[in-house]
Amino acid sequence: MKRILLLFCLISALQISCSQKEKQENLDLQNSDANLELLANGDLLFLELNGTPYERGLAHGKALKTEIQEVIRLFKEDIKATTQKDPDEFIREFLAQTDYKSAVMQYTPELMEEVRGISEGSEVDLETIFMHQLGDEYWFNTKDVLAHSCSSFGVDKTSSLPSITAQNMDIPQYYHGFQTVIHSKDPNSDKEQMYLTIPGHLGITGMNNQSISINCNTLMQLNYGKTGLPVTFIVRGVLSKSTQEEALTFLKEIEHASGQNYIIGGPEKVYDLECSATQVVEFRPFPNSIFAYHTNHPMSNKDYSSNYQAMLLANNKTADEGLYECQRIKSFQSRFTETTQSIGIEDIKKVLSSRDNEGADVVSNRNTYASVIYELSDKPRFIIAPGKPHEKEYIEINW
Repeated sequence: MKRILLLFCLISALQISCSQKEKQENLDLQNSDANLELLANGDLLFLELNGTPYERGLAHGKALKTEIQEVIRLFKEDIKATTQKDPDEFIREFLAQTDYKSAVMQYTPELMEEVRGISEGSEVDLETIFMHQLGDEYWFNTKDVLAHSCSSFGVDKTSSLPSITAQNMDIPQYYHGFQTVIHSKDPNSDKEQMYLTIPGHLGITGMNNQSISINCNTLMQLNYGKTGLPVTFIVRGVLSKSTQEEALTFLKEIEHASGQNYIIGGPEKVYDLECSATQVVEFRPFPNSIFAYHTNHPMSNKDYSSNYQAMLLANNKTADEGLYECQRIKSFQSRFTETTQSIGIEDIKKVLSSRDNEGADVVSNRNTYASVIYELSDKPRFIIAPGKPHEKEYIEINW
């Protein structure tokens, strides 16, 4: 019996190895010019891009053409189920009724060139690829205001440890299985970016080689607009900056399209900013805190949307009470207090992997697409678990 079991295990391991090899060979065939690899036992696509914004987008589109077309198909299925409309008709109407492109062209015009390259490389029309970048804006204009999941954390540099930011990125489950990290280089400078993304997308969280990072949490209770800079373009806009001061100034000067919390990391300190269409308000758990944490509930910014205010009124609740109590925030509050003086990567891995209550509202949950940790030291480190961190191992991707 033991011999039969051993033989079964060997055959299973060989099948997994062959499957990973076949998947890598298929990726190589998709675009022999792109540096595209499979990491983390086949769970993570890793793509290196060089050149102008358009050239990087074109290479991205060509290298991940199959994956992009499948992601777009799934996205359109979600649009149809959510809106009860033909997806292509909805996209046309959505883009006609909003104007996010003006802000993109004002603040991050180079990223529109990258989007154009992705469109041409993947053979998906430009309007659809642009809509693919508007995940948060789509949710704000169509989804329930209680839609949520992400959890973020950041800690300042101390005498013994570097500053660190981290996040469980929780997004719709139809994107799962397409976990992708892109390493992008600017040919005209020494700037490099590393970011988590979805095939065909500009990026959802990341860091650069100047130890500037950004983590995001949707705050659907806050005011949003049909104009302004979308979250995706804000992420890449921050990563294009050389200093944390430049990144913070950028966040405070732009017009925001969606309610969002951003943890902005730097070599010395982290900042947590709750942003709505009209306000940017800093959050800190308590005075002189060396860390910040956030889920999907505004704790400093009171610029609530009319939709949220109507829901509070209908449920006889005040804004301070909210519509429900977040359980994930308690996982951070119980581990990191006013007496906490030292927080390292292993401490952060534990909270991001936590499942502290019996309900579905846990830090590592069914919507967790990936878990990222950014060490913002002289030699910055990009660490990722491509999936739920209580199930997947963390790996480090070298610059």
